[in-house]
Amino acid sequence: MPRLLLLVALLAGCGGRVSRTPAGNGAGTMMDMSTIGAGAGGMSGGAKMDMSTIGGGGGGLLGPQKAMAGAPTSIWENDTPRLAYGYAENIMDGRGYTCGRAGFCTGTGDAIQVIDCYDKLRSAADGNLMAKYMPALITINDNFMKSGNQGDTSLLDAVGSWIDDWGKSYSNPSTQADFKHCQDQVSDALYYTPAMQAADRYGLATALTRAALYDMWINQGDDTLVVATNKVLGVAGKLGNGVTEERWLQKFLELRRDLLAGDSTWKTSVDRVAGYEKARRRGNRDLSQPIDSAVKALQCWPTGGYSDSGYSAFVIDPDGTAAPTTEPSGCQ
Repeated sequence: MPRLLLLVALLAGCGGRVSRTPAGNGAGTMMDMSTIGAGAGGMSGGAKMDMSTIGGGGGGLLGPQKAMAGAPTSIWENDTPRLAYGYAENIMDGRGYTCGRAGFCTGTGDAIQVIDCYDKLRSAADGNLMAKYMPALITINDNFMKSGNQGDTSLLDAVGSWIDDWGKSYSNPSTQADFKHCQDQVSDALYYTPAMQAADRYGLATALTRAALYDMWINQGDDTLVVATNKVLGVAGKLGNGVTEERWLQKFLELRRDLLAGDSTWKTSVDRVAGYEKARRRGNRDLSQPIDSAVKALQCWPTGGYSDSGYSAFVIDPDGTAAPTTEPSGCQ
């Protein structure tokens, strides 16, 4: 099948470092890959890090708000608020290699879109270390389309060292901009833009709700929880008839909490939802106050018996800086 016409299933970013809980395997939406390719690391000590310039394009959140939305998601996915463009690892979750800023996976149809974009910007002769993997990625993707997630990386391993080549593609100053651009573009196309479109469709206006939707889309890959929330609250179009955005967000977070807690893959990541619940309780609707990843689900919902995620604790400030914290947190 010609690569420009290749259709892949749109699934969630799927990873985190080593013991981090793999993210979702959404229901899947068909996508034409010809539309995708048009023209990492942590911190040391207690130093703050500028997050104000991270992320790709796209409307819906102002620059600092989008930076604040991206930072906790990066913590959940890669254990650092810095978008980990050069990260790649096989976390043995049955989804192949987990890579980059959004946990793109070789076995779930999104890493291939990053490489397709990169191939269109840069050839192997021009320093593209990832070009040689495309035939193997197409075979893996064809198998994925037939039978679901593909954990086997042997076809990629036979070509080269995927982890090293992914990392070098970002660390090399001559290729970094193109490689970053493709990750930003695919992340926006698959996760950020659909989340903002859903927010617009149902009249969900606050930065906090939009950030929560964006994180859910990366984690789970589709609008299943949006549909479920609307069904419970009787929402057919834009909010109204007594359903406020505050009520909608509370129910959405409760349903997401229950979904994660009830799934063997996600049950140790319920703390991911707690950060948004804390911000909701504090009225941080426009993300004008700091947000943190130290809060635990058990602090928000003490009777739930939720597992501790082990996520690193950071405070992300409204100016787009992030710093590690050892301060005890709570849900108020």
